[in-house]
Amino acid sequence: MPHFVVLIHGGPGEASPEELAAHDRHASELIDSGVLVAAFAFGPAAESVRIDGDGPSSGPGVTAALDGIGVIEAPDLDAAVAIARRNPATEHGGFVEVRPVAGSWTRGGGATAGSAPGVPTP
Repeated sequence: MPHFVVLIHGGPGEASPEELAAHDRHASELIDSGVLVAAFAFGPAAESVRIDGDGPSSGPGVTAALDGIGVIEAPDLDAAVAIARRNPATEHGGFVEVRPVAGSWTRGGGATAGSAPGVPTP
């Protein structure tokens, strides 16, 4: 089944305990339904390091509001959007972005078709 990445952009300020609890409930629902493949919550953007042609610099880059990602399985983009629409970020001043996964590699799992150039596919 195709994979889709859900980029979670949080709203302004830090999430309240209630908002974090809503995200935990949402993640549990996705896990229980079997569509969640992986999920990662990010630490504070202020602790990020941006690396570009000038070298590393402290502080966030253009993705300062990117708070986490999830990888879901869905039959098509419309189904993935329907799943992502339930993300609590959409109710707390943030938004989500859904993108098809063109290829992937995981340690111990190998690569999938459409992987990045230079990454062998099985």
